[in-house]
Amino acid sequence: MIRSTLIALTAVSALSLGITGCAGSKLAPSSRADVANLPADAGFGRFTDIPVPKGADMDADRSLVLGAREAWVGRLVMRVSDDPATMYDFYARQMPGFGWRAITSVRGEISTLTFARGDRVATVQLSSRTLWGSEVRLTMSPQHNEMAPSAADLPAVPSAPGALRADERIQSTPLR
Repeated sequence: MIRSTLIALTAVSALSLGITGCAGSKLAPSSRADVANLPADAGFGRFTDIPVPKGADMDADRSLVLGAREAWVGRLVMRVSDDPATMYDFYARQMPGFGWRAITSVRGEISTLTFARGDRVATVQLSSRTLWGSEVRLTMSPQHNEMAPSAADLPAVPSAPGALRADERIQSTPLR
């Protein structure tokens, strides 16, 4: 009984120290040089157009990236030790330094920031991980520059039998 209690206390203490050690990490602002100078095996060296937090770990199983450098598209999933609020501030502050213009953002349980640069759109989604830290899902896609069609450009929709035409008026009778 005493032995199992000591083992449990030791395990809890070790876990607490591990969590405390990770919680104190500091974000260092990344720059194009920081990203470009990563070793090839780091996995982030091919992304020169976005900030990557120091200590980020790529989730290769959930990432799908096509292309490289300034022309990639797809989804990049990273695990970081900092909380989502810190990561929100990091991306809001760092993306403009990489030439991205903020379009919209929502801060919440899952925060989303959207940026545009040239003919590309970057969406950053931030959420909490189970024990500590954040998951960063960065989606890069081409921007659609076509305007949505106006109602005049849309084909006419045939009406169902018995349906009113647009030029017919609907008469109502008050209920008594």
